Amino acid sequence: MSTPANAPGERYQLFRRAGSTRWQVRFSIKGQGQFKRSLDTDDEREAERRAEAIWYEATYRAKQGLTAKTHTFESVAEAYIAQILREVERGERRADQGKSEPAVIRRYFVGYFDDKPIDAVTEADLERYAEWRRTYWTEGPGKLIEHIEYERDGHRLRRPVRRSAPSLSRQRGETVVLRGLLRWAARQGYMKTPPEITIKARRSPDNRRPSFEPHEFARLEAVSLSRLVDPIMDGTGAEVRASDRRSWRIKRLDDHTRRDRTVLHAYVMIGAFSGLRPTEMYNLTWGDVLGYRAGRKKSVDDRDIRLQVRGKGKSGKAIPQKAAIPWFDTLWMLFERSMGREPADADPVFASEQGKRISSVANGFTELLKAAGLERDHRGIKRTPYSLRHFYISEQLANGAEVMDVARNCRTSLVMIDKHYGQVRLERVVDRLRPEWTRA
Repeated sequence: MSTPANAPGERYQLFRRAGSTRWQVRFSIKGQGQFKRSLDTDDEREAERRAEAIWYEATYRAKQGLTAKTHTFESVAEAYIAQILREVERGERRADQGKSEPAVIRRYFVGYFDDKPIDAVTEADLERYAEWRRTYWTEGPGKLIEHIEYERDGHRLRRPVRRSAPSLSRQRGETVVLRGLLRWAARQGYMKTPPEITIKARRSPDNRRPSFEPHEFARLEAVSLSRLVDPIMDGTGAEVRASDRRSWRIKRLDDHTRRDRTVLHAYVMIGAFSGLRPTEMYNLTWGDVLGYRAGRKKSVDDRDIRLQVRGKGKSGKAIPQKAAIPWFDTLWMLFERSMGREPADADPVFASEQGKRISSVANGFTELLKAAGLERDHRGIKRTPYSLRHFYISEQLANGAEVMDVARNCRTSLVMIDKHYGQVRLERVVDRLRPEWTRA
């Protein structure tokens, strides 16, 4: 039983539940059903004033195409997370998004906006949030957190917190998630128009891994090959200077150095014509070079291989250029010569004289770059083995390969291709920038 009280025009009804002195209000909104809310007062006149305000706000929101009831940011965020998980289950989103995006939403977005009505979030709020996010791990709530727990391959792991501002790419990625949440909220009627997200992620120094222009790579290749030959053959040896100012010329290349440089040259050629990441290269075993054994006796033109790669938490198949195949032959021959047998499937492709996996060629690669005068690019940024992957992707794009195909073959996203690997000089695609219609 409840005690009702009349309301002007019967727009709404005040009532008290049996055994309670507190007034409540109920009313209906066309298409949205009935609403009830406690008015938190014993005074009938005050209850009427509050009920009037609530009714006007609800009807105004309904006329604007919104839900009559306001919703907190947290409640809408949880509804959006549930939508993400449904889309992952249906295969409409990647599985990793079902883990990463809810974590970002709950830690940062809900952590900041919490119970604020979502339709009250303004552009100014977003600007303030952006600054709060940049200092989250250094001055904000994150400064008290020691470890972050996460799940990988069914195991619960944890890693230490990095006490620094988020990278430029992370700021942009999180902004994309926040924009998606607000747009979804608008489509669901929780807010009228989402505020424009004009968060300007502060630019960090340009640290994109530099590539090679084709003529630079040709020089790198030529210098690398020249370093496999004995200096004494052309009458000059490499000059060596000691710390005590003594100097002399090397008249002969020892077998150990020659082998190391040959492995390095194979690394350069395979990296440049496959686009593999350094970790993916180091992880390669002969069992990962699919189709290689069956085609060893055939000519390069009649052979084809696939690479089963893994590294950086990703795995998949890669299709290399045929120019990489002869250098797999070279590495096979070096293994046979060192170990006195053919490589087994479990043996590493890049192996030492003892048949052990090589974990890095960084030092040798730096020496090769110095010898070729290519240690830094035109911006003055130091090249690394990763530059070979950048060269491969840039050449693929410059020669007309589809961006989506390149992204899949390199196990990366279109966003990453655009940000890091799409730096192809305009002069090299001039014909594509002059399509036939301009000459009509």
